[in-house]
Amino acid sequence: MQALANVFHGRPRLPWFTLGLAALIGTLYALAGGAPSGLVYDRGAIEAGEVWRLVTGHLVHLDLHHLSYNLGALLALGIAYELSPFGGSRRLALHVFGFGGLAVTATLLALFPETLRYCGLSAVLNTLYAALTLGLWKETRDKIWLLALGANVAKIAWEAAFGPIFSADLVWPPHLGAHVAGLLAGCGIALAGQSRIPGKHSESLSQPAHANA
Repeated sequence: MQALANVFHGRPRLPWFTLGLAALIGTLYALAGGAPSGLVYDRGAIEAGEVWRLVTGHLVHLDLHHLSYNLGALLALGIAYELSPFGGSRRLALHVFGFGGLAVTATLLALFPETLRYCGLSAVLNTLYAALTLGLWKETRDKIWLLALGANVAKIAWEAAFGPIFSADLVWPPHLGAHVAGLLAGCGIALAGQSRIPGKHSESLSQPAHANA
């Protein structure tokens, strides 16, 4: 845990992107309600030119349970990533949510033509989860972060075999293909980034970290 504490040492920054995104998602739900017909990913409408749905589909949710689950995960994971030395606001916005959202949307369009409607942030949260856990592993070389990533892979595999774990009551079931696409995108983001710690020795983490936006 000391190595983890060292990773975040000296980083009293405001996680403005995470807080702003959470406020935007909450506002959209308050104004438009669950699964608003004009904002969800709708394949037919997208093909007819309503391209904003490629973005807004990730930001709107089915109901309050769906919203609260994803907002809680966004705040916990997003703040940790934004304050980490390998993260930062710009990297979170462009790499995680930009590239991750693009990977999920492209996967839906290219590989799942039978998916006509989709909404929610969970697939992109898989990008964030993978980028965060692999990033922490690269910084600390602590195997607990690989186990944390493996636990999410096991969760997806379990849901593929036996059904949803946390969201069984949702009207639209979780899209496992989108979740896998998000997870792989997050692994690519983390592995493509340079580690600041060349060796395994946690002693080298004692120096205060600097921003890596």
